[in-house]
Amino acid sequence: MRIYQALESSPKLAQIQKDMLAKWKQEDVFEKSVHNGQKEEIVFYDGPPFPTGIPHHGTVLVSFIKDLIARYHTMKGYSVPRVWGWDCHGLPIETQAEKALGINSKTEIERSIGIGKFNDACHEIVSKNNETWREYVDQMARWVDYDGAYKTMNLSYMESVMWAFKQCYDKGLIYRNYRVTPYCCRCETSLSISDTRESDSTRPRQDRWIITKFKTDETLDGKQVYFLAWTTTPWTLPSNLCLAVGENLDYAYVAVADEVFIACKATLSHFPKIFGKKPEILKECKGSDLVGKTYEPLFPYFADKAQEGAFRVVTADYVGSEEGVGIVHTAPAFGEDDYWTCRNHKIPMVNPVDEKGHFTKEVTDFYVEKDAKTVIEMNPTVIRFLYDNGKAVADGTIEHNYPHCWRCREPLIYKAMDAWYLDIEKLKPRLIELNNKEVNWVPDSVKDSRFGKWLENARDWNISRNRYWSTPIPIWECPDCGERVVLGSLDEIEQRSGKRLDNLHRQYVDEVTFPCKCGATMHRVPEVLDCWFESGCVPFAQKHYPFENKEWFESHFPCDFIVEYTGQIRCWFYYLHVMATALFDRPAFKNCVVHGTILDENGKKLSKSNHNYTDPMQLMKEFGTDAFRLYLFQSNAMLVGDLRFKDSGIKDMLQQLILPLWNACNFFISYANIDGYCPDEIPVPQSDNELDKWILALLYETEQKITANMEQYFVNHFTDNLDALMDGLTNWFIRRSRRRFWGKEMTADKKNAYDTLLYVLVNTCKLFAPAAPVLSDYLYRILTGSDSVHLAAWPQIPAEFENAALLHEIDLTRNVISLAHALRSKNNIKIRQPLSTLRAALVSKEAAEIVTRFTDII
Repeated sequence: MRIYQALESSPKLAQIQKDMLAKWKQEDVFEKSVHNGQKEEIVFYDGPPFPTGIPHHGTVLVSFIKDLIARYHTMKGYSVPRVWGWDCHGLPIETQAEKALGINSKTEIERSIGIGKFNDACHEIVSKNNETWREYVDQMARWVDYDGAYKTMNLSYMESVMWAFKQCYDKGLIYRNYRVTPYCCRCETSLSISDTRESDSTRPRQDRWIITKFKTDETLDGKQVYFLAWTTTPWTLPSNLCLAVGENLDYAYVAVADEVFIACKATLSHFPKIFGKKPEILKECKGSDLVGKTYEPLFPYFADKAQEGAFRVVTADYVGSEEGVGIVHTAPAFGEDDYWTCRNHKIPMVNPVDEKGHFTKEVTDFYVEKDAKTVIEMNPTVIRFLYDNGKAVADGTIEHNYPHCWRCREPLIYKAMDAWYLDIEKLKPRLIELNNKEVNWVPDSVKDSRFGKWLENARDWNISRNRYWSTPIPIWECPDCGERVVLGSLDEIEQRSGKRLDNLHRQYVDEVTFPCKCGATMHRVPEVLDCWFESGCVPFAQKHYPFENKEWFESHFPCDFIVEYTGQIRCWFYYLHVMATALFDRPAFKNCVVHGTILDENGKKLSKSNHNYTDPMQLMKEFGTDAFRLYLFQSNAMLVGDLRFKDSGIKDMLQQLILPLWNACNFFISYANIDGYCPDEIPVPQSDNELDKWILALLYETEQKITANMEQYFVNHFTDNLDALMDGLTNWFIRRSRRRFWGKEMTADKKNAYDTLLYVLVNTCKLFAPAAPVLSDYLYRILTGSDSVHLAAWPQIPAEFENAALLHEIDLTRNVISLAHALRSKNNIKIRQPLSTLRAALVSKEAAEIVTRFTDII
């Protein structure tokens, strides 16, 4: 006779997890689960992390959610391949390669190291940093195809990216332009607007502000008149070409000592602090009255531009009176608003800052040939120079949120430069339409708020980077006639050049040349692609589409679901959507699950350098991954909120869900082994006992709720329903049924109690399986004697167990008991002490009849 394996009084979760992880590998449970499905394939895209990073609580949470959904679908009979991916290119890898090689500039890369050696170093870094992730993912009890992972640096992937670029180019979506873009002086490359929206890109920073005076050709009451302008970027003042005012704002000429300043009237309240006394208003006017007035250049470097319309007052709709003096200094090469203002008013461009962020020779007062500082570092020097030359009025310090490079952490500047752009404006109507009609967002509010607003305000995308370790932009140009050729495959490269490449990185592709029809030699443009362009190609590039797997991809696109945190709304989700729309006129995904951010218990961002969180590996080894999962699943982060993570929250989840499930199974096994109850098959209960009917009704309701939510990807309710089930099972059913298991004889009622409890426990393990895969499998195997719960079918509790009326009646009865316990506690009356009378004021006669019927239980 088979008996159940006895359970200890409390679970040794770390040992159980170690044993179960080993058993899964030994039995190939993951592989079996993928091929076990009888239904069609469910496709999801796994957002590729950089291999150089270390998993933290945020990456752990997203892994847990992906695993939850995938396990649910496999139990529903679907095949769910889970291909891992690596984001191998871009600045994160390049900065580590620079450290490894002991260099810190592009000049050293190109002149000392060479692009080939530098890219080889990048490749080596990517290749050796994978095992740490594998250890974490295994400990998470997450199943992924690690060995078959796609890598954005692989030849097949890069060829698909090149194909995508050519498709976009041929559709007229890619163009080159000289525009203002975020720029990192340290990395010497342009960035996209989205790069400045990375979670740690915009950070508090202290900067110097300055108010300068611009001399006009006016006098008033015998005093010289000046325009005032306020800026937090003093280094841009040598490039000033115009001043912008608000057309309908009120301005004033104010006397200060022996000078007259023009400023916005609404800002004059700040003047006493600046000048030590209240200013005297001599004259008032509208901004429109100032338009066209000229002034002397603050610096002489570009004075000749006055002949082309520079050094005059113009209007701009972004000028306000909230800060500064209501007059905005404008340098067209160093601000997007500045650029468009000058372009709209036909004012020329000057750009006296080089690729390293240093002033060029034109700026004679600040140019340094050796050991030059970046323009941001030159702010104090510029301010001092302006004071020395009588052109500064006041200065101070401001703390504001300022964009930084998302990899090297240095402050960015905005700089005009040549770059390649993808035309978002052309795509925008379709991007919005597809999002509105074909994508299910969880939570739904993201569709119209965060993602919808981002689409509405999206700008053309700078897809080029002036770097090395990424997919080269596959454009060849003729230096003589300007002919341009775009190549989108290895075959096309071979047909043009006669060379068959087996590596598409710069050191190889840059060597590809071929004759132009004019007789000159065509060379590739120097830029590489933004790694977000590559990430946006994940759906098809991981399959080497269209060169392979064409039929499979076209029948499995878009994917069924993706999951990431809120920061990816403006990043990966967006770029997937853009590339899918541009290439296929379809969305990239049908369902998108978004979760919130995990902070430390004080509300600060998790930081390895600040040591403000416990390594997830340590927590998983101490408490097991199941409790970790359940804690995160019931948190506010599942509702796109912020979770202030506490290690104690995992301990709380042990008490709330893990131990109750363990204790319920332990109770059953202890009595079942005594009575020799161990059926070969799990019986479907046929009981008339109201407690049995109630717990079966609760099980049915729980399964229905979880299934309905999961079908819509409402993962945030998963643990709420499990919590209600476990509370009912342990605190009501088992407590009220104990006496039924005590008798020596196997009466019909006792057998019904066993049948019911076993049926409920087995199906509860199935319901727990996607969320708590380790313990649920361990207990399921003991209870059933069969293979892994992850190879079992999702519960389909018979509809005959539905009993909403009984659930309502027991809920009402339990509420009465709960109130009675509260009164006992308030009056210091012990639970075991009998009461002579208990009066309950109920809302209706029906409620009174229900409670009366359950008097014996009460």
